[in-house]
Amino acid sequence: MARKSSANSEVRVSASEEADQAVKEYLATLGKPKTRGRRARPKPDFATATKGITDPLAKLAAIKAERERVARIVVGDAAEEAFVKYAKVWAKIHGYDREDFAALGVSRRVLDAAFPGATRRAESATPRAPRVSTRDLADTITSKPAGTWLTLAGIMREAGGSRETVRKVLDELSAAGTLTDAFDDPKHSGKGRAAKVWERN
Repeated sequence: MARKSSANSEVRVSASEEADQAVKEYLATLGKPKTRGRRARPKPDFATATKGITDPLAKLAAIKAERERVARIVVGDAAEEAFVKYAKVWAKIHGYDREDFAALGVSRRVLDAAFPGATRRAESATPRAPRVSTRDLADTITSKPAGTWLTLAGIMREAGGSRETVRKVLDELSAAGTLTDAFDDPKHSGKGRAAKVWERN
């Protein structure tokens, strides 16, 4: 039993050392001139990818997966290939992420291959609305003088809260008679649908 546990530990250490070496060697190449010429990218093997699959939609999904797999392959650079193979797991183990590599100069192409399906947080993440209770939202709305027009976007800017939460509070106050039922903004002009407006009673 102890021997098996020791063997597993050695395998993990070996894999860790190989990953460390792969990441280190690739990062050492950054900023250095690349050798010209690239070997041909392998072609997708759709026959193997769809072997034994009879359902046409499953077969279509397998074809797409194979095409995407081949598209992620880095050709002509052994250091890149090793980095792509190990970077994601290595980064997770050591507490790094895609943005750290990007800051060091790793190209987007290589990062897309090493972190498939991941998006750069700085580009993709939308700022979250400040959390606010429904009571605070209701207080903000009811503090408005009679005749004030209110919009979803306006309340979100002033008091915070998600679109869904603010809409829920507006609808509840409307049902209670504190606000009028929502109506299209009569001042709207231009393209697109008019924003909904509530009026303080």
